Amino acid sequence: MAIIRDRSLVENWDDVPVQMIVSCIKEHLATIPRLDRLEAYYLGNHQILQRNLGDKGLPNNRIVANHAKYITDIAVGYVTGNPVKYDGQGIDDILDVYRRIDIVSHDAELAKDLSIFGIGLELYFMTSDDNPIPKVTAIDPRQIFLVVDDTVEYKSLFGVHYYPKRDMDNQIIGYNVNVYTANYVTRYFVKDLGSENYELIDRQQHYFGDVPIVEFWNNEEQQGDFEQQITLIDAYNVLMSDRVNDKEQFVDAILKLKGVSLGDGEEEASQTIRLLKKYKVLELPAGQDADASWLVKNLNENDIEVLRNAIRDDIHQFAMVPNLTDKNFAANASGVAMKYKLLGLEQLAKIKERYFIQGLRERLKLFANVLKVKGKAVDVSDVTITMTRNLPANDLETAQMIAQLSGLVSTPTLISQLSFVHDPAAEVEAVNAEKEADIKRSQAAFGVPMSEDVNVDANTTG
Repeated sequence: MAIIRDRSLVENWDDVPVQMIVSCIKEHLATIPRLDRLEAYYLGNHQILQRNLGDKGLPNNRIVANHAKYITDIAVGYVTGNPVKYDGQGIDDILDVYRRIDIVSHDAELAKDLSIFGIGLELYFMTSDDNPIPKVTAIDPRQIFLVVDDTVEYKSLFGVHYYPKRDMDNQIIGYNVNVYTANYVTRYFVKDLGSENYELIDRQQHYFGDVPIVEFWNNEEQQGDFEQQITLIDAYNVLMSDRVNDKEQFVDAILKLKGVSLGDGEEEASQTIRLLKKYKVLELPAGQDADASWLVKNLNENDIEVLRNAIRDDIHQFAMVPNLTDKNFAANASGVAMKYKLLGLEQLAKIKERYFIQGLRERLKLFANVLKVKGKAVDVSDVTITMTRNLPANDLETAQMIAQLSGLVSTPTLISQLSFVHDPAAEVEAVNAEKEADIKRSQAAFGVPMSEDVNVDANTTG
């Protein structure tokens, strides 16, 4: 979450005072426990693992059903499982850089941070080779933050990336603190983050034209996808753990004897118990009061199962991520029926997509700025950004739709609906070339003179 400061506090924001840096780091450190907790839940380190029942004689199973990881993995895969598409005039230079730095893998990593922490931060820099290009990396939000002004636009003032510096024994000896402003990168070293004794290492100019850090939001509240379901996840873990505990206690049932003595002393009783375990036979006196039975805890599995299902359904309902193993998700469901079942997930995806695209536009601007310095002017103002849902494709149903809409909708638009077509324009050209070649072969077979400028319309059926 960005830190807010009054722009009028500093006259030149390319020269941020150390006191301001220390103050912002202190504010950022206060947010880290929440982020640590969210990561712990994603990794399966849930609260149930710290449970201590006190009595060591009782079973204490601590079962983790990691709904947090399931919610994040499904949401991220659904929204960003397919590469983001960019369409615009003159952006080939940016798209070429994107391909070289494998921006698709980076987007997946960033989307995962958004789903877990509610925010994700990108840091931009130039590669160090002979022909440097802009590059981007996702930084753990516990090590980086952005400072913005208090206007309604939240304009970036500066950003800070800080991380431990270690010696050869991997012991922390201090912290590297890198401050990014609109024009410069200033690097410091400090032994204690609370100290103002910053040692200046170096200061270099960058050419991104703005603070080279962009903060992405998962939603307006900047919350993770499973953050509001943590108490339900804890309840589910407790229920499943106690269910197994009850089963163990059921197995360890007590033998109740009535009107029977196992022996006159502890040694004799122990001997009798050993014989019982060995021969599985118990002889009772002839008296009517003599009886032997197991003292067990009555388990109502039906009530427990109803409660388990209710908690599980609430987790998925409030997270808006469906349980895909549910019987309602039949393999033969039509595309429309599947969309209705995924309506909640689609609403979640729309929110995530809206904020994700805002960050992608900021990324485009920074890349355009640095390419402009290299003599490659790029206009990104009219770029269209498209995010495609990662769903199983029903190409047969899509093909039937295309056949019905042929002549009413342009051929490239129709072909773009097919999951296996990645470049509709190129596909249309390939189809036209095949049709032209077929016409020439037909003309040659029937002795018809062939024209060099055969013109075949995209909708020609051959």
